Amino acid sequence: MCGKSSLINRLANKNSQIVGNKPGVTVKKQWIRITNNIELLDTPGVLWPKFETQEIALNLAYTGTIKDEVLDNLEIGYNLLKFLLANYKSKLIETYKLDEQEIEELLNNPNQMENENIMDVMRLIGKKRGAIISGGNIDENKTANIIIKDFREAKIGRITLEQVKNKKDV
Repeated sequence: MCGKSSLINRLANKNSQIVGNKPGVTVKKQWIRITNNIELLDTPGVLWPKFETQEIALNLAYTGTIKDEVLDNLEIGYNLLKFLLANYKSKLIETYKLDEQEIEELLNNPNQMENENIMDVMRLIGKKRGAIISGGNIDENKTANIIIKDFREAKIGRITLEQVKNKKDV
């Protein structure tokens, strides 16, 4: 529930609680005296429940169901890119006008771990999309946000995050 602090400020007829136009502004519990006989407890909002799997949590994050303000967008963008490379590589190549051979070389670089190979692809996308900062470096956070935004706006194409499993696969 959002707006608790705003309601308390209104009832108390003062602005003792910090409020914002997004969830997560209230970070600790605090008692506020409304009258001599009435006090209200302002609390942070309800946190997300624990998800059954990390895959479920990530899928919700990709689609924006979990608010971006409570997540690390670089981690979400990285995991989304990893998923797209594994399942929709051709759509990524087409969307960002990437060279397929270059992508294969980056992904199969034996001198690096998989996570660094995926980050190299992210940096290439950032370069293509102009996410360049001083010194010619790539702004990885901006690139992650570009990938997330393009996914949510279906610019990468129609993507299915979950596959129906056959009964024999369960």
